[in-house]
Parts: sequence; structure tokens; C-alpha cells
Amino acid sequence: MKRPIGLLFATLLILLSCNSKEKRAGSNTSTDTDQTNPALVIHRYEKALFSIPPENIVEGLKKIAPEYRVFLGENYTSPEAIARLREFVDNRQNQEVYAECLKQFPDLNGLAEEFNIAFKRLKSELPGFTEPVVYTYVSGFDFQYPVKYTNTDLVVALDMFLGSDYPGYRKMGIPLYISDRLTPDHILPDCIKEMSMQYISGTKTPVLLDAMIEEGKILYFAEVMLPETESRLIAGYTAGQMAWCIENESNLWEFLIENELLYSSDAQSMSMFMTDGPFTASFSQESPSKTGAWLGWQIVKKYAAKTKTALKELMANTNSQEILEKSGYKPAKN
Repeated sequence: MKRPIGLLFATLLILLSCNSKEKRAGSNTSTDTDQTNPALVIHRYEKALFSIPPENIVEGLKKIAPEYRVFLGENYTSPEAIARLREFVDNRQNQEVYAECLKQFPDLNGLAEEFNIAFKRLKSELPGFTEPVVYTYVSGFDFQYPVKYTNTDLVVALDMFLGSDYPGYRKMGIPLYISDRLTPDHILPDCIKEMSMQYISGTKTPVLLDAMIEEGKILYFAEVMLPETESRLIAGYTAGQMAWCIENESNLWEFLIENELLYSSDAQSMSMFMTDGPFTASFSQESPSKTGAWLGWQIVKKYAAKTKTALKELMANTNSQEILEKSGYKPAKN
């Protein structure tokens, strides 16, 4: 599939931010932000960028640079940077996508309030947590990385949450199993899952059980922070796929045990149960992919309920065998 214009450029903009975060002066007075209260501002880079008059692009960039240094970096007025920006903004596809983003997301007040609530829970569960600066942008269909996060910045590609039936996704050849979860309802859970990864300590030589528990922690973290969010949205499943997992939980577990896969580091086993795709091989096409992650979620939930372990401690525990044993996990046969 041909990479859409703007995808590499958008990624480059994120990389440029690595050396400029400490110089960023995020203004809360910009007219290109959505604000529900002084505690949280969502900075809309797509509005700021696409609103610059083409004949005044340099002056326009200078005005927005203090707020959007995370995208623009330090050399945004160089001839090469200006040429890339012009190519990105003038591209018809990107203009159409931007228009659709404005149509579907005229404001982000509701999302900002949801972030406020989630961040409040994060502060409660994880003392020392600092709220990141939240940005949105048009990425050029960066479906592999719709959300990017560092300790200081959370960046959301709005063009990757326009709805599963958005025609642009089909034109780009994005698989249905991915486009099914490119909806506005997935923004918050995707962000929280991405943020959870900084609290996980991985193992050096993982076996399948380690991978299952690690992914299970991510889903459990999101569940704790978003208790009112549907489980299917946290898992990234359709309602039918979630129902399939619940109905076939014991079958999945028995398959792992009978084939002695829990402690396997075999690439095929890892791929079968942990890799994104249309379904889980060896099971029906009604099954979702990453069923190992879903099973890991059930194990972690059992462990947390039985041991009353604090979230930060749970996330840092690298002993997957201990988590499995103390969880007492054993799904009942249907």
C-alpha cells in the first residue's frame, strides 16, 4: 500500500519534538484550543496549521510555533520545512480529511472533560503523575500510531477516529479489523492504554505467558481508569468479538494448556495469540485477534481482586508466574 502523503512528515514532526519539549511555551490563551476549565486545554494543531493563509505561511508559523513546538521543532522556517508544510497542507486528501475532522469534531469539550476525569483518577492511583499536554492533529492516516505519548505530551491523530465507515479508510486499504476501531469512542481508551505502558516493567526473555500478562496489565489499567467505558472499547473488539471471547474463554485456555504454549517463546505461538489481525488462527473467523491479551486481562483482574495489590505495584511486577498462581485463574467450562 502506498504511504499517504503527510504520514512520514507527521512522524518527522513528532521526532523533531524530542529536542524541543523543554523550550515549549504552551499558551492557554490560543483561539485554536478547546477549553472546558482551566485544568485542561486540548491544543488543536490541525486548526492552527490549516488556518494559516498560504501567502503568509512563515508569519503564521511564527505565531503558532510557541504553542506547537512539539510538531514544528526549531527549524520550521527553513526552506525544506516550509516546502514540506506546503505540500502537506495543499494536498487535496489532507484538506478533505481536515474538513471531515472539523465536521465530526467541531469542538472537543466532551473529550476534554473525559480526560479531566481520567487524569484525576490517575493522580489518585499513581501519586506523582503529571498531566501531559494534549494535542490533536491530522496525521495523513497514520493508522499504526494514532496516539503518541511521552511523559509530557499526548498527541491524538483525529483523522484516525472518524468512524469505521469513513470512506477514506477503505480507499487507503486499511483492513476492516483495524477500521472497526477507528471511531471517536476509541480515542480515550486508546490514549489511556498508551499512557499505561510507561508503568510496565517488561521481562528480558518473554514467553507467551509474559506477553499475555503484560498486555493484560494494559487493559486492566484502562479499565481502572475508565470504569464507565465498555469493555469492548477497551479491548478494541466489536460486541460480537467480545461475546465470542466470553463464550470461548475455557476453550482458549484449554488450548494453551493442552498444547503447552504458556511457556513457549516460539514466534508462531506469540503471533497466533498476541498479534493484531482479523481473527485468531486455529479458531473460528468469528474470534478476534490478540485473544492472549484478553486472557491476560482476565488473569490480571483475578489477581488484583484476590491480592488487593496497588495498581503501581501490580504494573511493576514482572513475575508472570506469580500473578497467574495467585490469581487462581481457571475458567469454568461452558
